[in-house]
Amino acid sequence: MSRLGKMPSWQRSFVIGGMLACSISGTLYLLGHEFQIQRAALGNHNILALHGVFAMIATLALGSVLPFHLKAGLKSKQKWLSGLSQLGFLVALLLTGALLYYGPAEMRDEVISTHWILGLLFFAIFLLHSLMRISLLPTFIAKLLRSTSVREQQALHHQRRAQYLDSPANQDPTYR
Repeated sequence: MSRLGKMPSWQRSFVIGGMLACSISGTLYLLGHEFQIQRAALGNHNILALHGVFAMIATLALGSVLPFHLKAGLKSKQKWLSGLSQLGFLVALLLTGALLYYGPAEMRDEVISTHWILGLLFFAIFLLHSLMRISLLPTFIAKLLRSTSVREQQALHHQRRAQYLDSPANQDPTYR
């Protein structure tokens, strides 16, 4: 490993695969159970059980990352917001997941809503943190804005040139 906090490829695949599998299976169950989309296929107990298995794998993946990746991330002072918010969301997801399984029935509906909202937020932040290079995002946005302004300037220049040439006084007299 040449970079501080960079995971070996096997571990990166394990973490990304575990978190994606857990997030996708949870999203599928959410779509089927809560939003009634393909309820028979997506909202059944097998999808929920699969989500639970993937949650265990994701928890193992989180445990494999904590000892060095978190420490290196804090030292490097990069991606703090997305990294620490992921950690907070994962702790909250673990707690709400445990409450769904072991908690009192009276609070189940509120915990379900909290769990899926946190899960969707975690999934978005996870994608930003791991699959995209957030450190390059400000550079990308700056380049995009610069290229837009250059295009606007070029369009304005061509528009002025076309207006100039459309005027009869500016046309070449030898052309007629």
